[in-house]
Amino acid sequence: MLRLLGFEGLYMKVSVVVPTFYRSDALSEFFDSLLKQTVKPIETVIVDDTPTDAIRNLCGKYSVKFKEVSIALVYIKNPKERSASIARNVGVKNARGDVVMFFDSDVILYSDYIERILEVFKAHPNALGVQGWIVNLGKGKFYYLFQTLNKLFLLQHHSEDSCKYSEYPIVLTKIINCEWLSGANMALKPKVFNEFRFDENLKKYSFMEDFLLSHSIFKKYPNGLFMTPQAKCVHKVSKKGRMNSINRKEHIRRCRKYVFTKLFGSKGLLVYHWQ
Repeated sequence: MLRLLGFEGLYMKVSVVVPTFYRSDALSEFFDSLLKQTVKPIETVIVDDTPTDAIRNLCGKYSVKFKEVSIALVYIKNPKERSASIARNVGVKNARGDVVMFFDSDVILYSDYIERILEVFKAHPNALGVQGWIVNLGKGKFYYLFQTLNKLFLLQHHSEDSCKYSEYPIVLTKIINCEWLSGANMALKPKVFNEFRFDENLKKYSFMEDFLLSHSIFKKYPNGLFMTPQAKCVHKVSKKGRMNSINRKEHIRRCRKYVFTKLFGSKGLLVYHWQ
């Protein structure tokens, strides 16, 4: 079902793009939440980096369910080397919608997520990108200590009604402008990709590829990115498909250094060393 959410009687068609590396159980939960959406996408493009047939088989299992609600389920084996950035770009090339929504495979959507995102695009014609709100942000042991340290060292920390550099709102009461979008759940107008791409130098677990792309958009179009508290989702942060802790730490350091230097030059390198 497509609901009328555009201007002058035009439909806003949605393409969903999901890169995945293993996580068939998590992807199954995502599929279930997508099938329950009040506004359905026209297609869901899965770009698979998994060396087994687990994801292909899962898509085959769900294909009938998707067809019943008029969603095309498109499975693509990533033709290049493993990289979330590459997989997202492959998804974009195969997307046909007026809006491209990117999700991580371990996300679960509230039933009106897509509808609420499209409402923001309709209300803000200048919007190039919109993200929903991840609601399962807990306050664990030593929460306030870690938040203070993260803020001091310019690492990501929680905020209220603000999504500036290194911030993510744990409290969100209204639609706000953003300086970056989370790749776990973000929507972009296809015309963005006439100027920008996910950086394919970020390989495997492409840490901060979402920040590099979206903050680049923000720097050129500072009022083009939005976040809404009405489009809610849960990010389970699945342990499957992630690097082991030792390799992951070194990989994250390299990615962070690359992203900060590319975005901010010598100042970014100073931030990296401060962190």
